Amino acid sequence: MMNSKAKPAGSDGENKGDAVCAICDNGGNLTCCDGGCKRSFHLDESEGSACRLALGLTKDEAKRIMDTEEGFVCKNCEYKQHQCFACGLLGSSDLSSSKPEVFQCEHGDCGRFYHPKCVANLLYPDGEEEATLFEHQVAAGLEFPCPMHECCVCREGENKEDEEMQFAVCRRCPTTYHRKCLPEEILFRTKKGPNGAMCRAWDDVLPDRILIYCMKHDIVRKLKTASRDHIVFPDAEKLTTKVPDAEKLTTKVPDAEKLTVKVPDAEKLTKVSGTSVSPRFAASNTNQCFCSGHMDSFAPKSLFMHPQPGSCGWISDED
Repeated sequence: MMNSKAKPAGSDGENKGDAVCAICDNGGNLTCCDGGCKRSFHLDESEGSACRLALGLTKDEAKRIMDTEEGFVCKNCEYKQHQCFACGLLGSSDLSSSKPEVFQCEHGDCGRFYHPKCVANLLYPDGEEEATLFEHQVAAGLEFPCPMHECCVCREGENKEDEEMQFAVCRRCPTTYHRKCLPEEILFRTKKGPNGAMCRAWDDVLPDRILIYCMKHDIVRKLKTASRDHIVFPDAEKLTTKVPDAEKLTTKVPDAEKLTVKVPDAEKLTKVSGTSVSPRFAASNTNQCFCSGHMDSFAPKSLFMHPQPGSCGWISDED
């Protein structure tokens, strides 16, 4: 049962979040991030501690978030550093900055971010000129629907009223199929035997959708999911502004000889009228922009022991 104070995932309203944990892909008692990424996470110890530890929260911090109205904001939203859902790299999502790097899909329930170049190549895979133009438009602020909102086979949209036209969405990359367009290799049940093909699709986990891992991703048999090292959070220490050394801040006065202004010959400055002409000084460029370099980040690399997606009381384990 979801707690009543922290904003739960999948609830109606503006803070509606994902119905499964962004880290382990399981359902259960989830808390939605209030920062805008639309993701949900396990903070409750009853779901295991791996997800909480990946978020960098202590038991007390997680309990306080769930027991109070203070809300929860993940590190990506807190520092405005989000991953591109295509390439997985962190980039600045701060639209108020001089140079944002990743931009969010225009669909209000999506929450995925992309580099302009990455999303342009996905939407225009066969048109170099169109992709380049679209890349520049996104970088300039054009809103866009990401590839998750059309079937990668038939290129048609979603119809939740028609079961065959419901979307099957990959949890690891921007790949979406209609139920009727799913490849045969994406199985709803694991085949028996130690080397049997693994289950890759689950019904009744996402509302009116199918959760899948597409064929680009290997399934870890012990986890019954794809690997769980896909989430990258910013390193708060490396994002902290460092004060330069005092020595580097000291203004060095040029030699007096170099500061001496040399006056042009009076003869060269004299006009026919006898009045002198002042020399013209070049204006200095005071509008230079200094942009920060790429920020390092870290990702949790441990594999978290959970059953397959949705198994928190939603579906039974397969043999």
